[in-house]
Amino acid sequence: MPKIFNLIILDESGSMASMKLGTISAFNELIQSIRASLKKNTELEQWLLFYTFNSSGIKERIPLQVVDHPLELDEDSYQPDNMTPLFDAIGHACNKLRYAIEKESEPKVLVTILTDGAENDSREFTLATIANMTAQLEKQGWTFTYMGANQDSFSVAKSLNIKNASNWSFNEEGLKNMMLKENHARMRYYDRAVQKQENKVEPNYFDDDKKETD
Repeated sequence: MPKIFNLIILDESGSMASMKLGTISAFNELIQSIRASLKKNTELEQWLLFYTFNSSGIKERIPLQVVDHPLELDEDSYQPDNMTPLFDAIGHACNKLRYAIEKESEPKVLVTILTDGAENDSREFTLATIANMTAQLEKQGWTFTYMGANQDSFSVAKSLNIKNASNWSFNEEGLKNMMLKENHARMRYYDRAVQKQENKVEPNYFDDDKKETD
């Protein structure tokens, strides 16, 4: 049975406050899409590890578990504040998952990073250490996606050795459109995982949408 390990890393810094409700909705829709994939691909096993981050801490919100029941974010559990330790969040979350699945045979991992601002508060990890980490993990079957607002996401992703990037406009409509695009890409990724075509996903996780509509 194919296994997909989904790692979601969500910005909870203060600048996300104006998009709080939209972000909560986007996350919950993302989880719904993961669960929907199980109905479409009954031979697929979905796992989830979920982190949020700001300068008050890198928080493991949902420990690694099988996605077989509803999981939701709400206004009490998501409280944007403080600064943006992006590198520390990626480093801690990826290390946690890497050690948790080290005995898995050829695991397929989909890492989703959603942020609205640039790194400004990491203490443990640097750009260089994260870029090296993502490059090493990609060789082990990990797929990284970076969705950023208020920045050049393609340049940031490239500096992190992340091949799949997309910009989103920092408003409700922009986030909604971004998540619709992400959902299409995610379902395509899952389909290919079942068909054992995972290697065809990168580096076109998002770009394949353009090909399908041309």
